[in-house]
Amino acid sequence: MLELFPHLDPDGQPHRSAEDVAEDATAEDVAAEDAAAEDTATEDTAVPADPPAHHARPDELGDSPHAESVLELAAALQRSLLPQLPSRLPGVEIAYRYLPSNDVIQVGGDWFDAIVLPGKRIGLVVGDVMGHGVASATMMGQLRTAVQTLAVLGLPPQELLRHLDDTARRLSDTHLATCLYAVYDPVTRRCTLANAGHLPPVLARPGEPGRLLEIPTGVPIGVGGHAFDAVEFDIEDGDTLVLFTDGLVETSKRDFSDGLEILRTALPVPEVPLEQACGSVIEALDTAPRGDDAALLMARFHGIPSHNVARWSLEPAPRAAGQARRLVRGMLDRWQLGHLSPQVELLVSELIGNSIRFASRPISLRLLYTDTLTCEVHDDCHTLPVPRTAPELSEKGRGLSIVSTLSHRWGTNRTDTGKIVWFELEPGTERTAAPTAERTPERTPERTPGRTP
Repeated sequence: MLELFPHLDPDGQPHRSAEDVAEDATAEDVAAEDAAAEDTATEDTAVPADPPAHHARPDELGDSPHAESVLELAAALQRSLLPQLPSRLPGVEIAYRYLPSNDVIQVGGDWFDAIVLPGKRIGLVVGDVMGHGVASATMMGQLRTAVQTLAVLGLPPQELLRHLDDTARRLSDTHLATCLYAVYDPVTRRCTLANAGHLPPVLARPGEPGRLLEIPTGVPIGVGGHAFDAVEFDIEDGDTLVLFTDGLVETSKRDFSDGLEILRTALPVPEVPLEQACGSVIEALDTAPRGDDAALLMARFHGIPSHNVARWSLEPAPRAAGQARRLVRGMLDRWQLGHLSPQVELLVSELIGNSIRFASRPISLRLLYTDTLTCEVHDDCHTLPVPRTAPELSEKGRGLSIVSTLSHRWGTNRTDTGKIVWFELEPGTERTAAPTAERTPERTPERTPGRTP
């Protein structure tokens, strides 16, 4: 039986968010400021640019140019900070909702995102910055950008949260945030989660009621000095992971546990389109009127079919480049992508040739066929290759320049056992006419272990 109330303190009292603690801590100060304001207020009092504890309504702002600028600023922040996510990513369906706490200033501290990572993995994130208004919205935008930047480096969830915590403390010493980050691998069908003080997600499995996952709670982002733990679990095709903020389940008329129970029972059967399911969850919870922002992110997993994945192991010997070309050519013919063979064979030759020079263990070659054709070369050298400007007549140092020129995207990522160098091509198009790798004289690469690629 899963624990439905993991957020209790050691005295058995309900866990209190960073926002709740901050509100209590400043309650007396706010009251004192309000009293002082009443004593000094006049008809000519200016509208504050960013009220710390009050959302201005249109009738309060009036028709002054300053009032219009406040509303324009809020609208601009909303458009720039709230993501517009595609409904489908490789192996995943996405649906989401953001419910602002105010009809006019529709920005706050809640955010969410879905990020395509190297290897067609998908990063899912939801977070909540303390407070509302322009300052909290700005901090939210900075943290969301930081997560996107860190995620594409291929960092494990627990390491990403640690770096995000460091970043938050450099940006501000007054803001705290909760954050949940999950990475789904559509090939292995495994999901890895790490949490920084956020509410745990709900997993809805076909034919079963939704269940709250038991994961380590962690401390909020911005506290510092604490490690984050990760958990890993299997995902079955058709499973739906639901990430949300506290404003979705907790309102002035409903406590946290009741909201969670409504969320669990509102999750529909898998045959319902995910967009419709997302709307049903919102309708069931009916959070209006809302005193807090609410974010909901739902991801339904389908994985990448096994026949769209090919993997080989090659010994780090000079013959590996020719073997890789033949293997790739045969698989592309099976996928009816023979028109890409000249490009792919040339690019694979360059990556394999580089790995041969530095690898001491077998090299892994993997092809993925989804919305793009992805090729990955994995070896046990931890040093990442760096593009260099080669002399005009030099025969060395041109490999990554060729990869960068002929591929649509490419990159490098460290792993626990070495590194991965990858590139992507669009299946329906060709970049430039590349020479066929079969016609290129094969050179024996020099093995120089320990040197930088």
